[in-house]
Amino acid sequence: MQQQKKVLLIEDDQFSRFMMKEVIDMLGVGVDIAENGKQGCDTLDDNPEDYGLVLMDLHMPEMSGIDATNYIRTRVPPNAVPIIAVTADVDYHNAQVVKKLGMNGFASKPVSPGHLMDLIDQYCPVH
Repeated sequence: MQQQKKVLLIEDDQFSRFMMKEVIDMLGVGVDIAENGKQGCDTLDDNPEDYGLVLMDLHMPEMSGIDATNYIRTRVPPNAVPIIAVTADVDYHNAQVVKKLGMNGFASKPVSPGHLMDLIDQYCPVH
């Protein structure tokens, strides 16, 4: 039997991490948390096959979500581990950047619980 994949949440804002983790936990999906892009890259380098979805903030200290995605995409193709950008700065330019980077989509902050549930159900279904 194949083990259910987890979500990797890469987010520097403590409140956003808390809120998204609460929703993910309610769905019964495992979640690992990284507080910046560097930590997220290190986590994925160790076991990319454990993750069905990465939720990536774009603007973080130490390593931005853009730089982290560039790093990840040199090692893990988009169809192996989808990355969803999570940002309050949703505009046409960022939507184009997300697509060009090889991200699979984006969610605007604050992420609604319903939208987060839909993303997780799509990439990490419990059933």
